Amino acid sequence: MQPNLKQYINTLQLLEFKHPQLKEKAMTFKQYHQEYISRNKDYPLKCGINENLIELGQDLIDFYYNDFFSYQEQVLKNLFYFTSLPNKTHKTFKAYSGIRKQKQLVLSEKNIADISVQLGLKDLMLVSINPDSELKNNPKIQSQALKALIGAQYFDKNKDLNLLRNLLQVLFIDLIQKSLDEAMNCHQQENIKGDFKEFMEKHQQYTYQLSFQEIKSSQDKQYIYEYELKINNVVPIKRSGKQKKIVEKEVFKVALQLLKSEQFQRLLDDSMKSQLDKTLDSSSYSISDLILDQNYQGEFHQESQILQLLYQQSDQIECKHQINEDERIKLILNY
Repeated sequence: MQPNLKQYINTLQLLEFKHPQLKEKAMTFKQYHQEYISRNKDYPLKCGINENLIELGQDLIDFYYNDFFSYQEQVLKNLFYFTSLPNKTHKTFKAYSGIRKQKQLVLSEKNIADISVQLGLKDLMLVSINPDSELKNNPKIQSQALKALIGAQYFDKNKDLNLLRNLLQVLFIDLIQKSLDEAMNCHQQENIKGDFKEFMEKHQQYTYQLSFQEIKSSQDKQYIYEYELKINNVVPIKRSGKQKKIVEKEVFKVALQLLKSEQFQRLLDDSMKSQLDKTLDSSSYSISDLILDQNYQGEFHQESQILQLLYQQSDQIECKHQINEDERIKLILNY
């Protein structure tokens, strides 16, 4: 739904002051003040500079950001176009740290600077006497201008937090919520290890053992990092390479993908274990030969056909190809 006309009017009211000298002070930066005084010693500026207002504005933004998510729903219905708290329309956070990270992203210097430009503060800022100065194009300066303006509004409203709330709540909706929606829906950085552990905690019928070793290469004297992860002490998954974090991530990624396969879960049943052991015994293979192994430098282990087959299956899972998983399990069991 689109914001109504009343909301746009309220947003523009951020530029309206009962005491114009407060607005002038909010737009006056220290550098401009110093340059002006050095050239006009007999005519000092009376409005002062915006340093304290910048700090106050930052505090108010933080305060009303939290208020934005906890404001009484009935009041929101009366003031704004949505009918529930804005965070109810988004996915929940996986961890409490996500709340802090999301706030840092939404209230980033760039987003605040964009709001400042939209309100036309670039034309109001007094940053430098030099007309060719590029300081007005600096995102930090632009964001400070908006913070100072908000700080000045606090005094212009006689320190009435409720009056100031009406301005800033609309500001968050009209301007910051766009960034909020984008940020909430953007691709989150993968946390494969965390997702794997979360899955294991929810499915306590599974256990895992993770082993790790460093092997110094005799050829180039570099370390090779090798991880092995065993699920229920039956199915080992191995990865090795020269980049430790990538190898570890790959082990957990493959393990998680296999765990989420219904056929793989059946494989861990007692009956399937027995069938697998018999098949392996008849083929003169031990359970330790069933590994998913990969070298990140492109040197793949090709010691046996069974390794090649299983690696191919793992690679197909990672690439999310359209494979019939029932047929894949049959191939492995009947090899």
